[in-house]
Amino acid sequence: MVSPLKNKWLIILVCVFITNLCPAQEFDKEEKIIGYLQHHRFNKIHRHSDKSLKKALSSNRLKKVWLDIEKQFGPYQSHGKPLGISGADVEKSITLLYFKKGSMDLETTFNSDEELTGIFFKPKAYTLPDYGKYLNYYKEDIAIVSGNYTLPGEIMLPKDLSKKVPLVIFIHGSGANDRYVGIGPVKVFKDLSLGLLNEGIACMVYDKRTLVYKKMYDTAQFTLWDETVEDAVNAFRLAKTKDNIDTNRIYIAGHSQGGYALPLILKHCPGIKGGISLAGCSRPLDELMEDQYHYLTRLDGKVTLSEKMFLKKEMKKIRFVRSEKLFTSKPKAYLLGYWPTLFWRDIKTYDPLSELKALDVPVLFLQGDRDYQVTDKDFAKWKSAYLEKKYWSFISYSKLNHLFIEGEGKPNPYEYWNGGNIPQYVIKDMVDWIKKVPD
Repeated sequence: MVSPLKNKWLIILVCVFITNLCPAQEFDKEEKIIGYLQHHRFNKIHRHSDKSLKKALSSNRLKKVWLDIEKQFGPYQSHGKPLGISGADVEKSITLLYFKKGSMDLETTFNSDEELTGIFFKPKAYTLPDYGKYLNYYKEDIAIVSGNYTLPGEIMLPKDLSKKVPLVIFIHGSGANDRYVGIGPVKVFKDLSLGLLNEGIACMVYDKRTLVYKKMYDTAQFTLWDETVEDAVNAFRLAKTKDNIDTNRIYIAGHSQGGYALPLILKHCPGIKGGISLAGCSRPLDELMEDQYHYLTRLDGKVTLSEKMFLKKEMKKIRFVRSEKLFTSKPKAYLLGYWPTLFWRDIKTYDPLSELKALDVPVLFLQGDRDYQVTDKDFAKWKSAYLEKKYWSFISYSKLNHLFIEGEGKPNPYEYWNGGNIPQYVIKDMVDWIKKVPD
């Protein structure tokens, strides 16, 4: 979702070697620098710089750096708490900056006269989890073909192929997702794949159709089948042809909207061993969006005039989607969210729970308690059929958000850009369940 910053800007504008450092403290100097950057007051930063930095970094050059960042990452949104390290003659401060489409660390250094001596912008990058750092595995490039659409992907196979291995096929959530569901410095499917490979389980991932054919789908009319289901079914069919895969032990794991579509995918995959719902939504999408809008606009404890106007506009769209006018109106490319009219007509009567209950397929439901996008309301709805379905299992995690990354406090969208990896215990629960699914 977020592209790395161009290498030419990954430079320390002034290098400072720091010695004799003391424990971390909080500093307000960087707050001022952030304010100047936010309001494009680059001359102010130049005036607060020492002689060396003034010579190395003109206000025009800093402006070019910052505008290039905003061009790639979107407008500045907010920042975390500035934390610094104090030494005898220098102070270094690091703050995480949040942009509309990404995040990065801002590092600054100040001398004893409180002059800025160095400034460095570094995008947050994905880091391998401990369980994936020394992992050896095979990778096979594949192509998922659905009519005129071809999606690049890969199958990752464990090193030990002395016998055929089980396979998990990962299905994306909403939006134009890549094969790893890369959101800032987080790669949901990459972490899960590495963890499962460690346990001898193969994984299949692929780029989503709305990413590969983005220009087309930005204006096209499409359904849930077009966006998600068809390609997942064809991924399953491709998996059935692979020599190293135990074709009687193939699982479909859908995240978010992928979990919403999971019943339809399983329905069209005869012989599938089981399904895994990763924060899969069970309620109507318009209801889900309404809850999200209200949550986000009240996140800071107040609703601004612009937020009230936004809510009014979006609620009008939601009421329209729920009305019969949906079927008589002229189709729009962006009716509600990024979905077109045809999509909303298609899911009008779709009930994921009813569809899933009609199938005799084992399913594991995983949910983070800190998920504000797909909430405990969805989890509870899935769970309402627990007594009817013998092989349905449910696990929730107190610290995890929508991306299954640990956090604390009130969940918010900015925390996605903090980075992190999916905890080992989530993967262990998936592996334990896969091993227990009856033959």
